[in-house]
Amino acid sequence: MVVSTSDLIFFGVFFWVLFITARLAVFAINIDIQLKKKLWPMIIFGLAGILLVLAYMLEFPPKGYAVLLPALFVIVYSNLKGFYFCESCRKMLANKKILTTVETCDKCGGKVNR
Repeated sequence: MVVSTSDLIFFGVFFWVLFITARLAVFAINIDIQLKKKLWPMIIFGLAGILLVLAYMLEFPPKGYAVLLPALFVIVYSNLKGFYFCESCRKMLANKKILTTVETCDKCGGKVNR
């Protein structure tokens, strides 16, 4: 079975809406920073799993997985590496330069943990 263009559009829109909703929930909801630290990797890996399940349900061809899996690896890695947690001000911080390590909080100057 060939994946139609409308299926691919639905796939992309559904996944990104789900991802943005989860990300905003972690950033916006004022919950304990320790809980955010535990939830963030679960959300990222959960969304990666949902993406793979949707690809399977849409019967992606093997060549599609050859593109999807490396892209998914880069997305998961950048989301896990690009976010830090400040214990002092209890904020989750996004690091735009994923190849660098953040050691102090931009907002309060406190020590930052992963």
